[in-house]
Amino acid sequence: MSKPARRGLSIFARTFVLLAVALLTAQAVGIALLVMRTPVYEPPVHPPEVVALLSTRMPAGTQTLTVHESAQAPLPPAGQVRDGFAEMLLAHWLDVPEQRVRFYRSADDRQGPRIGMSPPPRMPGQSQAFGADDGDASYADNRHEALQRSPPAPGDWPHERPPGAPPFGNGLRPDDSPGAWESERLTPGVPLLDGFTAALQQPDGRWRTVESPPRRLSAEFKTHVVLLFLAGLLANVPLAWWFSRALSAPIKRFAEAADRLGRNPDAAALQRSGPPEIVRAADSFNAMQARLNRLINERTHMVAAIAHDLRTPLARLSFRLDGLQPPLRDKALADIDEMKAMISAALDFIQNDRHRGKRAPLDLRLLVESVVDNATDIGADAELLPGPAITLDGDPLALRRAVMNLLENALKYGKRARLQLQRDGEEGVLWIDDDGPGIDPTQREQLLLPFVRGESSRNRDTGGIGLGLSVAHSIVLAHGGDLRLDNRATGGGLRVTVRLPCMPERR
Repeated sequence: MSKPARRGLSIFARTFVLLAVALLTAQAVGIALLVMRTPVYEPPVHPPEVVALLSTRMPAGTQTLTVHESAQAPLPPAGQVRDGFAEMLLAHWLDVPEQRVRFYRSADDRQGPRIGMSPPPRMPGQSQAFGADDGDASYADNRHEALQRSPPAPGDWPHERPPGAPPFGNGLRPDDSPGAWESERLTPGVPLLDGFTAALQQPDGRWRTVESPPRRLSAEFKTHVVLLFLAGLLANVPLAWWFSRALSAPIKRFAEAADRLGRNPDAAALQRSGPPEIVRAADSFNAMQARLNRLINERTHMVAAIAHDLRTPLARLSFRLDGLQPPLRDKALADIDEMKAMISAALDFIQNDRHRGKRAPLDLRLLVESVVDNATDIGADAELLPGPAITLDGDPLALRRAVMNLLENALKYGKRARLQLQRDGEEGVLWIDDDGPGIDPTQREQLLLPFVRGESSRNRDTGGIGLGLSVAHSIVLAHGGDLRLDNRATGGGLRVTVRLPCMPERR
């Protein structure tokens, strides 16, 4: 009976909540900017201010404007073109000839710069508008006072719009509709919003120039946007972290469970926890693991039964061959003995596959040393090179058999074996080198399968039926490790590399 699942919000619900909160945060940022009424752009420049700066010597009151004087008339800056209509209006407001006025606007402004204003103020003490040719005309020294002066009479400006006339034009844009008066080209109160350069020739012949860049986002608006963005980010990061963790943790558990299943079919079942979708997937995974174990057990029982039952007919066949002539009888008996050895090896392999010994911490170096000592006691040319002690959690009987199989394989085909142990991070690495003929690199994976042998140089004259490497490989995999076969780069021969997870090194 499966354990009850620890359920939480479904993946759909988690995704919906995350998107809803992100959307609400974005809307909250927009509403906050609207409520705070933060100006989006830098304060615009009004035509009266430009007229006052051109007709007086007061400095610019904002960082937006730049005022300077030069001996020559200014040339159009890059990206600006001359606007004759604007020059006509400025000359009218300043009461000077048009030849003494220059106005350049942004070239990409198809409708021209947007200017609208009440007529500019007169300076005190002037009988006529600014810029008259009398050289003794006085200039106002106080910018604030100048901008507060009452405007002049509107002159021929219309007091009422003609019937059917369209709305006032936008700034300096000409209004070409029928019935429009010349003065309707102005819209009172509309500021200059685009980049421009305005210049007036002073009575002394020098040119006074006022420059304004294209409108830019205000510093206050930028600050508020950044602060609100950071606030929204801080509000969403914990939710995004929770969502990512809740989604990635089950997937990580699935990956670990699949890896354990590949190494050990009897591994523990996957935990049933997380969103409902993950719980259903875990149930399917556990059911698949149970089916795989059942199929493996059925296969193992079948092979064991066949191998066991073959012994009886082979024994009868050996008894009946006693009446044959020696040459033929000896060859037949040799084949029967080989078949018996294969059956015994198959039964041993199956028994080892079934065996799951008790695991405990052990010193891998001491285990390998004992195997090498046993081999050298019977005259084998084997040597364990110096190296560190490595502790791991494993089945000592199974690991001993794996090392014995690998050592016997090296001595059988290479006559000489050299073993070395090293630590590589969280893994212990065992190398077993021999001086044999090596292997065909294309058969590297096949040689780890049961009953598979190498090329003709590793023939049956040396004995064995191809189970030594397979048994060692299955034992290493059961311990969460890996076994690899490679030809040595120098000196020839085969190198077997065994990697096993080990315990942290003691300090």
